[in-house]
Amino acid sequence: MDFYTVLIFVHVLLFAGWFGGHLGVLALLRQARSSRLDPEHRGFTLRLAMRLDRIPRTAFALMPAVGLTLAQSWGSPVRGPFLVLVWAITAVWVVFVWAVPRESETPRAQLLRKIEGTLMVLGGLAFIAYGGYQLYWGDQLTGKWLALKMALFGLVPLPTLEIGEGMHRLRPALDELSATRQPIPREIGRAIDIASVASIVLYGLLIAAAFIGATKPI
Repeated sequence: MDFYTVLIFVHVLLFAGWFGGHLGVLALLRQARSSRLDPEHRGFTLRLAMRLDRIPRTAFALMPAVGLTLAQSWGSPVRGPFLVLVWAITAVWVVFVWAVPRESETPRAQLLRKIEGTLMVLGGLAFIAYGGYQLYWGDQLTGKWLALKMALFGLVPLPTLEIGEGMHRLRPALDELSATRQPIPREIGRAIDIASVASIVLYGLLIAAAFIGATKPI
C-alpha cells in the first residue's frame, strides 16, 4: 500500500462527508419548516443543522489540498513550496470553520467570512481557468478528464456560498422560530428554499466530478 492509495481513500472519505453532510443539513432544514414541530424541537432541529454544517464545510476545505496532492501523479504544476502553501491555507481554513461559528455576528467573524468567501471565489476561478485551458489547449496534465474535473470543481464555490448565506440568515430568527408553532416567516422560508436549490446544484456538481474521476471518460 503506497501513499497515493491512502490519499485516494482519504479523497473518497472526504467526498462521503461532504455529500452526506450536506444531505443531512438539507433534510434538517426542510424538516424545520414544518409547523407541526413544537418550539423545542424546531429550535433543536435548526441548531443541529447549523452544527452539522461544519462537517461538509471541513470536507470542502480539505478537498482541494488532497486533490492537488493526488494530481501530482497526473502532471499538476502545484507541487513543492506551492503545495505546502496550499496545505498551510487549508489548515487555517479548517481551524476557521471550527473556531468561528457561522452564526457569529462579531466584526472579526464577519471579516473572516468575507475573506473566506473571497478566497473561495478566487480559488474557483483559478480552477476553472486552469482546467479549461488544459482541457482545450494545454498538455501539462496527462489526463483530460482531470482538467474537466478541475473546471467543474471551480464551480463548487457558487452554490457553497449560497448555502452559507442561507444558513447565516437563519441565526437572527433562531430564537423567534424556537418560541412559536406558527409557520416560519416568509423570508426565512425563502432562505431555506434558496439553500435547498443551491444544495441540489452542489450535489449535481459533486456527482459529475466523482463520475469523471472514477470513469476517466476523456
